[in-house]
Amino acid sequence: MAWLAPLLWRLDSYWKALRSEVPWVRKPPSEYVADHVRLGTQPLERPDDDAQFLQLLEMLDAKRILMFSSDYPHWDFDSPTRAFPRLDDDVREAIFSTNARELYQLDQ
Repeated sequence: MAWLAPLLWRLDSYWKALRSEVPWVRKPPSEYVADHVRLGTQPLERPDDDAQFLQLLEMLDAKRILMFSSDYPHWDFDSPTRAFPRLDDDVREAIFSTNARELYQLDQ
């Protein structure tokens, strides 16, 4: 998941520079990704510094595109109680529930 932010920055910068070449692409690529792509968290690539990790989640628009996945029962699974630092309640709810419910069209 950590690979996505730099990729989106590069795609958006290319799109800005080459918009005349692709006039049918009306929005930055990052917006298309946010509208159509969802990512699971496993394997969770996480810096030691919680502040940096929270910045990464914000850059990824994690509240919109990220869904928790544990990879249980494998030995290197991510525990839902320890994998993330303290998140805002709305972000935590989105990552651990809302995003998957919306993707799979489950009843709220």
